[in-house]
Amino acid sequence: MYVFLDFFGIAVFAISGALVAGHKKLDVFGVLVVALVTCLGGGTLRDLVLNAHPVVWIANTTYLGVGIISALATFVLVRLKRIPLHMLEVCDAIGLAFFTIAGTQKAQALGHSFEICLLMGIMTGVAGGVLRDIICNEIPLIFHREIYATPAIAGSFLYLTLSYFGMDTDVAALSGMAVTLASRLAGVYFNISLPAFLFSEDEQESPKP
Repeated sequence: MYVFLDFFGIAVFAISGALVAGHKKLDVFGVLVVALVTCLGGGTLRDLVLNAHPVVWIANTTYLGVGIISALATFVLVRLKRIPLHMLEVCDAIGLAFFTIAGTQKAQALGHSFEICLLMGIMTGVAGGVLRDIICNEIPLIFHREIYATPAIAGSFLYLTLSYFGMDTDVAALSGMAVTLASRLAGVYFNISLPAFLFSEDEQESPKP
């Protein structure tokens, strides 16, 4: 199951990156770059911060292959059939749930503290999407729409807490993934977001010359 979810997460994040690149009218090379940044960026940044070498996709080039194939398949398929947005969001939520816990577990295996494990889990889950949006000149999704980083925080925190109290690792991991998945889908379907910072009308007015 873990192997399947690992590659499934790579595939769906690559697809989401390819679709964003497609909306920006990028060519096939641009689509590939954005897709790979999306699906591998979080894990790469995590491994660099933790000084865990080689980084995940160099140690196992299958990840790179899955990302490339998924991006190219998306590039071709969107010309033939429209991909429902909600289906992609469900897949993306599953990828977020798995990557968050996988990142947390990697930091935990390297002997880092609770706080660092939590941060590395969040980074693994959301950093690829942030890099994707920056490359495509968009405000990152986690800053202005439905809750995204918050489910990752909740799932990673639950996993670490259950592990600390001695619960079986698989049960703790599945519990953390379930919380991340459920809260992310709730955000999507019920349009739940964090409060935005708003200026008053007076502050929004442009200064007088």
